[in-house]
Amino acid sequence: MKTARRAGGGARTWRRDPEGRRARVLEAAAHAFAVRGYGGTRTADVARAARVSEGMVFHLFGSKRNLLAAVGDAYGEGMARAAFGPHPEAIGLDDIPGVVRRIFRWVADTEGALAAFLLAADPAEGAPAQAANRERMLAAIEDVVHRGMARGEISHRDPRIAAELLFGVVETALRDCFLRGGGVHRTRYERECGRCVAAYLAA
Repeated sequence: MKTARRAGGGARTWRRDPEGRRARVLEAAAHAFAVRGYGGTRTADVARAARVSEGMVFHLFGSKRNLLAAVGDAYGEGMARAAFGPHPEAIGLDDIPGVVRRIFRWVADTEGALAAFLLAADPAEGAPAQAANRERMLAAIEDVVHRGMARGEISHRDPRIAAELLFGVVETALRDCFLRGGGVHRTRYERECGRCVAAYLAA
């Protein structure tokens, strides 16, 4: 982190991101990756759109690949917040269909190109972003499984593997619904995916 020398010789730490630069860079990068893909996105263009220097982009994220991962992490954080709300500890089996509906709504309300980019199966393009998004969601689902087991609502199982299986079901449903089906049958996908997830947790 940058430091500046005081007149007396000490060092003080600059306040982190006082103008929301990190958020602006993430927003600009998300749009650029969605529209141009990873290979077609230049950090100089991201910097220009975010109104920062290209050096600041590298200062904040270290590399273009790290920036891509940060976009995925931010997307996953938003998805988890939308899905589980401010009190994930209160999520029970009866709430699972609603959680699935909110995940579908989050994807539907996101810029279409970004959602498509993060759901695409091309490892050369979005793999770091997809991995970061997946890790955010896995952590949130695993937490819900842990809490459900502690309350006796969910039978004993490996929470991490359960989270991976459940996310796999939801992710596949999202791909089929939005990438292959254009979101036309979203309500049906939500309903069936919600039933599948709830049935697994209740088994």
